[in-house]
Amino acid sequence: MNIPFLGILFLLWGSFLNVLGFRLIKEQSVVLPRSYCPQCSHPIAWYDNIPVLSWLLLRGRCRSCKEPISWLYPFIELLTAGSLLLLVLYIPQTYLPAYLLFFSALIVTIRSDLETMLISRYVTLFLIPFGLLCAHMAWLPITLTQSILGTLLGYALLYTVAQLFYLVTKKHGLGQGDLELMAFIGAFTGPEGIWITLLIGSWVGTLIGLFYIWYHQKSMQIKLPFGPFLALGAMTYALLQEHIQQFLMYY
Repeated sequence: MNIPFLGILFLLWGSFLNVLGFRLIKEQSVVLPRSYCPQCSHPIAWYDNIPVLSWLLLRGRCRSCKEPISWLYPFIELLTAGSLLLLVLYIPQTYLPAYLLFFSALIVTIRSDLETMLISRYVTLFLIPFGLLCAHMAWLPITLTQSILGTLLGYALLYTVAQLFYLVTKKHGLGQGDLELMAFIGAFTGPEGIWITLLIGSWVGTLIGLFYIWYHQKSMQIKLPFGPFLALGAMTYALLQEHIQQFLMYY
C-alpha cells in the first residue's frame, strides 16, 4: 500500500468532512458555494485551502480579513488521516467500506459538536439503515440481530441515563443528538460496542472535564459536548475490538 498517497487522500477527505460538519448544522448546501471564510465570506483560493499546510502558513488567520481560522480545521484533517490510515492497516478489507462510512460520520459529529454542541441527524439517525444493511450483508463483524440490538440498546441506555440525570438535578445533561448518536454507534458495533463506547467516552470525558476545570480555574458548572467522547470511544472500539474481545474472554 502507498501509505503517503493514502495519507494525502485522507487529508483531502478530512477537508471535505470539515465542510460537512460546518454546513450540515447550518443547513447549507455542501456543494455550493465554494469554500469561504466564515468571518468575512470571502472565497478561499485553492492555495489557501491545502489541508493543514495552508492553515500553518497563514498562521491560523484568513488572508483577506485576518480573523482567526478555527483550529478545528487542521485538527479534523489530521484526525481523519490518522484514523482512516489505522483502519486501512488493521481492519480486514471486507469491513473497510462500512467502517470508512462509520468513521467519516463520527468525525463529522466531532466537528459539529465541538463547535456548536449540535449533531446533525444526517450523520447519525439517517445512517442507521446503512449499519443494519452492512451487518446483514456481512460487511461488518456483527450479525443483523446484533446490529438491531445495538441500535435499540444504544438509544435506550442513554435515554435512561438522561432521565435519571434530570430527575436528580432537574437539568438536561444530554441532548437528543447524543441519544441518536449512540443508536447509530450501536447499529455498526452491536451491544458490546455500546458498552465499551460508553465506558471509554465517560472516562475520557471525565478526565478532560476535570483537567479543563483545573487549568482554567473554573467551577464545576461547565458545559462540554459528550458526542466527541462517544465518537472517539466508538472509533477506539472498532480499531481494537479483537483485543478487547480477547481481554473480556480471558477475564
